[in-house]
Amino acid sequence: MPSETPETLFVPHARGRLLHVRTCPQLLGLDAPVPATAAQIETLGTCAWCAKELSEEGRRYFDSVEQAVRTLDPSGDAVRPTERALGGVDYDLIWVPPSYSYIAVGDKEHAVAWIGRGCVMHEDGRLIDFG
Repeated sequence: MPSETPETLFVPHARGRLLHVRTCPQLLGLDAPVPATAAQIETLGTCAWCAKELSEEGRRYFDSVEQAVRTLDPSGDAVRPTERALGGVDYDLIWVPPSYSYIAVGDKEHAVAWIGRGCVMHEDGRLIDFG
């Protein structure tokens, strides 16, 4: 795993056996996955899907949310709703993982929101649907 991955790692429950990023399909439907402890990050493996998402290879960074959204939706129809759904979220980085399955915003430490088709999921679990 890259040493400066801008992503918080989670386990599905306190005794999880693998690390996951918040957008992992294995965490779908969980209202509150547990942030991984430092010990878990040191000792647990990463799920195969998440390892690909965390890979530096293929990750693409953007200068603005608008640029990232237009890359995934050339019509641009989602730009303004996405910006409104992000609200006052503070972030320094905008990226898409190798799968191009979502857009993340955050800093060098972790993601604070994830942009999907027609929605924005915030780090605190809020899901804003505008689709």
